[in-house]
Amino acid sequence: MGNTILIADDNPATLNILEMYFSQAGFMVYTAETCKKALQLAFQQLPDCFLLDYHFGCDSALQVCQGIRSHEQLKNAPIIVLSGDTSQAAYIYDTCQADVFLDKDKSFPEIIAAVKRQLRRTESTGGIVRGSDLTLDTQNMCIIRDGKPKICLSPEQFRFFYTLFMKRPRFVSEDEICSKIFLQDCTTSMRKAVNMVAYRLRVKLGVQLARRIKNSKAYGWVYVQPRHNKKPLCMPVKTSN
Repeated sequence: MGNTILIADDNPATLNILEMYFSQAGFMVYTAETCKKALQLAFQQLPDCFLLDYHFGCDSALQVCQGIRSHEQLKNAPIIVLSGDTSQAAYIYDTCQADVFLDKDKSFPEIIAAVKRQLRRTESTGGIVRGSDLTLDTQNMCIIRDGKPKICLSPEQFRFFYTLFMKRPRFVSEDEICSKIFLQDCTTSMRKAVNMVAYRLRVKLGVQLARRIKNSKAYGWVYVQPRHNKKPLCMPVKTSN
């Protein structure tokens, strides 16, 4: 289940409390007080889920929802909208295309529970993620390439690869990798464990696919999709008349 969330609210006090509760629940939290910052973070960090106040720094959450739904890698991410005006529920579902409408009077445990339900739902709908020349089978933790036999991975290896694949082309920090693979903070021992998972993953992938997993001490880990070589494999042979 994904554990990165973007929370947007123009009330600093509410934002701080929500950040604290979700962090304590094991989420990696990104926060925004304006629509502009929310969209910037969404496109940069590609979070697994969104929790938006209906009114924050702009007329409504519509602008952010539209940006999310039009983004190829975010369009299926759960969107939960909070509002004190229950009459807006239909609009939030129909126009904003949100997945859940919650009254602001809901307790923090209820809000967290709603987010987790949505993340479990998206994880279980089909279990197939397609992109470029690879297909990820999340239910069986396997990778299929061009219809060839599956490469089945351990849970840690699959979570590692899945995280980089879904966040491509951006780098993913070691802190986020640790939280995704081991569901805990990144310590020196955890960093060593991440390197071991990466090494074993590369061995399982084979030489060609292993080259797509890159590491930078400054930025973290990244999945790099190779560019197609548009040049012909061989030059046409000239024939004389």
